[in-house]
Amino acid sequence: MSNRVFNPKIFIISVWLTALSETVWAQKAQLSGIVCDSLSNAPLVGANVILKGTFLGAATDQDGKYSITNIVPGNYQVEVLMIGYRRQFQSLHLRAGEKVSLDFRLAPQVLKTPEIMVTGAKRAIRKADSPVSISAISSTQIAARNPASVDEVLTYDAAVQLIDGQINIRGSSGYTRGAGSRVAMLVDGAPAISFDNGSIYWEAIPVDEIERVEILKGPGSALYGSSAIGGVVNLITRKIPAGKATQFLLGGGFYSPPSEARQQISSSPLLSQYFRLFHRQRFGKLAAQMGVRYNATDGYHQNGWYRRWFLDGKIEYDWTNTQSLVSRIFWVDDVHGSFTQWRDAAHPFHTPFNTIHDRIFSHKVQWSTQYVQVLSPQKSLILRGNYFQTGFRNDLYNNKTQSEARTGSMEAQLDFRPNAKHYFTTGIEGRLNHVEANIWGSHNGYDLALYLQDEVALIPRVQVTGGLRFDTHRTDERAIESQVNPKLGMVYHISPLLTLRSSVGWAYRSPAIAEMFIDSRQYIFEVKPNPNLKSEKSFSYEAGCYFQSQRVTVDLALFSTNFKHLIDPVLDPTDNKIHFQNITDARISGVEISSEFAHSGLPLQSKVSYTYLYPEDLTHDEQLPYRHNHSLVISEQLALTKTLIVGLDYRYLSKINRVQLFPENPVTGADKLVPIKLVSGFCHFSPMPALTFNLSVENLLQYYYVVIERNIGPTRNVKLTAEYTF
Repeated sequence: MSNRVFNPKIFIISVWLTALSETVWAQKAQLSGIVCDSLSNAPLVGANVILKGTFLGAATDQDGKYSITNIVPGNYQVEVLMIGYRRQFQSLHLRAGEKVSLDFRLAPQVLKTPEIMVTGAKRAIRKADSPVSISAISSTQIAARNPASVDEVLTYDAAVQLIDGQINIRGSSGYTRGAGSRVAMLVDGAPAISFDNGSIYWEAIPVDEIERVEILKGPGSALYGSSAIGGVVNLITRKIPAGKATQFLLGGGFYSPPSEARQQISSSPLLSQYFRLFHRQRFGKLAAQMGVRYNATDGYHQNGWYRRWFLDGKIEYDWTNTQSLVSRIFWVDDVHGSFTQWRDAAHPFHTPFNTIHDRIFSHKVQWSTQYVQVLSPQKSLILRGNYFQTGFRNDLYNNKTQSEARTGSMEAQLDFRPNAKHYFTTGIEGRLNHVEANIWGSHNGYDLALYLQDEVALIPRVQVTGGLRFDTHRTDERAIESQVNPKLGMVYHISPLLTLRSSVGWAYRSPAIAEMFIDSRQYIFEVKPNPNLKSEKSFSYEAGCYFQSQRVTVDLALFSTNFKHLIDPVLDPTDNKIHFQNITDARISGVEISSEFAHSGLPLQSKVSYTYLYPEDLTHDEQLPYRHNHSLVISEQLALTKTLIVGLDYRYLSKINRVQLFPENPVTGADKLVPIKLVSGFCHFSPMPALTFNLSVENLLQYYYVVIERNIGPTRNVKLTAEYTF
């Protein structure tokens, strides 16, 4: 056996070969060019130039220019996309160190039903490629309806209902009196649900900066963990555009007084007012924006008033086309009256005498940061950090309570594309939670999760998605609770226009601190703790199809979800106190269909959305409470001119068949429940690009209805806003 000794020649050659390989690796190619309109030759701003099957791409700047660097030599297909233009493809071979200039001229294409991109799989995909139902509400749809907060536009999807601020997607939540949302709320992918009562604070979301709202219908725990047992709402904020601009928004409105028979609460007008001042600017690779907003209203009933201040800011920094950082912060300070139930049936807009001076003070802060780096054409890394703080102080006639909750989270996500037909996503997420309160005590929470998802095009036109998430959860020194939630989905593209989909999935929700430890009295209700609550669990399956042509889109879904250990508030007859219990196994089945179509020869767009629910309480053999069996939304939008758009909306919700506290008395007619029938309209007028007026009228016909027991719905609400940008 020969002795091997150190050979300097071999060592030098090895170092040289290593350096040479690094040099070859460093000699990557570069692609740049200009994208313009094929008719006017005007540069197109914001067009996306992508190397298909990789994470490499770039958006054009204000001069229509793009640049993609660090491209590994090889064969590529370049794809150029922009809304309102035909896609364009170009095959390309790049050599080491080569710098290629490639220009594109896109042909205009007015799509009556534009293709929708969604992020329900923790990445952007076409709606037609999603194995689960996802709907999207655009920024133009939001702005036209003049919402004070984002919840006011969610109900224009028939699968979504809000009961006293608590969101239902396909009947998943019902109404649990403000504790424990079964729908996860995200802002740019960052969770925005309070740790103490597990609630969504709609007023904390910056509605002015929303690019679109995505609604994932069905369980989302396989990617998003607890609170996503009934679905996910993700608010995508706008990307800061090139240049600089200052925007000023001024608005006001009023609630129509109720009829004399329903006892008006004031002889003075019930007014609303709001303003927003906002500035944005881009300095090369750095862009920043900052805004302030004030909202106030007298409300439509006693103690329906509020006063809210908002501050929000955002920073975007692009080192290269492979590295970017986005950081966003908002702060909300709010004070509002407290309305639990009406004084009596003869005074439905009045609060009981002893609660007239009740008020609630609250604040919310969220700071989130996302860093994205393309590690290679096949690998991409996303790092997310999020801090969410909520606090409130109730100053009630018989109770003074307060709570301060904080959640800090970190997430690392790795996306890997070994080829154009295979997409793998994995990530790890951790959260630390803390709450200090006199209403449910001092508690800590710990969450750690690992998730993975694999999307594979096994055969032509068929894509299979499989994934799971492993969660561990602990509250204080209690035993660690673990959950594994898998999912499986399939999409079959029958043709470029028609897609079939199916999916199954498991989900869970950990009980909120409020549900386990609340000990309080509010008005006539006294609530006691139950620290032995278990997590809710569900199993869901769905089958559907999606059709999209030039003028028509149709989305059909059949779904069913089985729930176990649902948490509901229950009155204990031994002491007449309410406490939360895992008392219900349930099944919610139904059908959902939505369609959009543009009329031939008319600038008219129509949308019809219908959902039927069959919500069964399997434990007590009756219908689940606070669910509408039928919901229907019809929307019509007519472009009278290029600058004037008018619209009309009709929403119908069938009568709730079962409530929990004050059921309808068929003899006396007390606590009568009725269907909800609302007609609303809007007018959008832009006399010049810098100036826009929006007029909206909610409940146009002044229809009277009950939201929940002894809580009447809003009267006619007229709002007008003017927005000027300079």
